Amino acid sequence: MAKYVQFITYKGKRILHTNAAGLDEAEFVVALEEMKQALSKEGAGTLALTDVTGIKLTKAFVNKAKEVTAALEKTPGGGRPSALVGITGLQKAVAQLFGRGVHYANSTEEAKEWLVKESNKSR
Repeated sequence: MAKYVQFITYKGKRILHTNAAGLDEAEFVVALEEMKQALSKEGAGTLALTDVTGIKLTKAFVNKAKEVTAALEKTPGGGRPSALVGITGLQKAVAQLFGRGVHYANSTEEAKEWLVKESNKSR
């Protein structure tokens, strides 16, 4: 698959995991593009987990995240459960302005648990 995204299975649920932890701005843009492409190909209800631990909040980061969010909202299953790990403090406040419906988790494990729970709700 791609360099930054892969499907993982957690408690029987398939989750698209984007590992953008510690990436610089250029790599981060590539990672989000890979995520967008993968989710665009998937059906409704695809669970998405993105780890952005250690990312510096820059204008390019915000712009790319807005672009990906807008594009995914237009695809089938655009309202898919999504969890984000690694955003805290001011970054989290800014991210919440454009990340409607995204769960901000303190750890990857917490994010996976939340995604499974949300997936089971929609049954």
